[in-house]
Amino acid sequence: MIGNLPRNKLKEFGAEAEKTAAAYLRRRGYKILRMNYHTRRGEIDIICMIDNMLVFVEVKSASKKTDWDPVYRIDAKKQQRMKHAANDYIVKNELPAGGVRFDAVIMTATERNDWKIKHIEDAFRIEDSFSAD
Repeated sequence: MIGNLPRNKLKEFGAEAEKTAAAYLRRRGYKILRMNYHTRRGEIDIICMIDNMLVFVEVKSASKKTDWDPVYRIDAKKQQRMKHAANDYIVKNELPAGGVRFDAVIMTATERNDWKIKHIEDAFRIEDSFSAD
């Protein structure tokens, strides 16, 4: 759990996890469009494309193996903030023909100073349609 890291190391640890997650996605054929996309209504760690599908990715990291899955930290409030940020991104760009998907990449640090990576495609769905709201 990342709670055992000093506060000043948390941001650095998270940035490293996001960078490694992006490299992992690239190796699997994803085209990275944006990293750390922020709006006043939400944020998205990675925005990428694969097979004409726009994929919004939330990266969650843990500094050691725990009994609980960090994906559970992507609660309804976080999902709603991601939806708003995704909507803002789509309004400024365009919705591809392949549609939209929300993925999660779970990064767990190992004792060998590398990462165990779990990619959950279509981790959650947002039923609202995307529009300029």
